[in-house]
This record gives sequence, structure tokens and C-alpha cells, in this order.
Amino acid sequence: MIRSPGVRVLGMVGALVGLLLGVGASSATGSGNGGGDREFQRFVLVQTDPEVEGGPIAANGAIHAKGEDVVLGEVKDRFEFPDGNVVIKHRPKAGTSVDRFDPVTCLFTFRERGSWKAVKGSGAYKDVSGGGTYRVLGQGFGCSEDEPPDVFFLRIVARGALSL
Repeated sequence: MIRSPGVRVLGMVGALVGLLLGVGASSATGSGNGGGDREFQRFVLVQTDPEVEGGPIAANGAIHAKGEDVVLGEVKDRFEFPDGNVVIKHRPKAGTSVDRFDPVTCLFTFRERGSWKAVKGSGAYKDVSGGGTYRVLGQGFGCSEDEPPDVFFLRIVARGALSL
């Protein structure tokens, strides 16, 4: 497979996406640290700058707010919201990370699926627990090995259940 900077960027973005929206359809049962009922949760991140880690995140469900994803490492992110923060650990599902590059059209695509788990919270989310699955899609146009892509977007959608 021919690799371009766009594909490398997508790989980095994929890692970020995994970190950011490592939320999915894993177990939605059980009690959290606070013993609360689990509620549906959805996180959406849309990013258009391949040189920026993290980005704006929208949360709907148990947490309903606009926030910011801060990448803490290869498998850990912190979602910062006005009422508190949630630290997420995520892991791609084996065999689901796929990147493609077409040297004729300069189109690259990155896809990944995985699972996530809320491991720590602060503020209104100090007793957070839960997890789920996530999906990542990144695409762009870029043929130069030395330049960022001309056009780029990344979308991460994570779903699952949280107790607060």
C-alpha cells in the first residue's frame, strides 16, 4: 500500500479518535461507583484540522453539554465540560483499523471501531462509570508526503451508557 502524509495523519487522528470517542455498545448494565442508574450516552467529535489533537465534543445523554477533548496519551482522553471532566480509556477492536490511499485521486480514508470506558470523573461527574463502543471515520485529500492534506475531516461517534 502506498502511504501518503494524509494516511499518516489519519493514523494519528485514528489514535486520537480512539482516545476521544472510545465509546460504544458495550455493557449498559450494572451499577456505577455512585450506584446510580445507567443512562444512554453519545459523544460526537468533528475535527477539520489534521494538525490538532482533540477538539470540540458534543455530549448527549447522561451528560448533555459542549466540551473539549484533551488527548492524554495513546489510549486515554479527558473530556472537559463546564460542570466537570471525564477521563476515558479506549481500545480499538482487533482488525477494525483500516486505512486506504488512492495515489491517483489523492483520497485517503481511515476507519476504526473500538470500545471505551469511563475511568475517572471530577465535579458533577466525580462518580462516573460506564462505557460503550465508538466508530471513527477520517477522510481527506493529500498527495504530498511533506504537507498536511488539502482537505480533511474526522468524525468520531461514541455510544454507550453512563452512571453519574
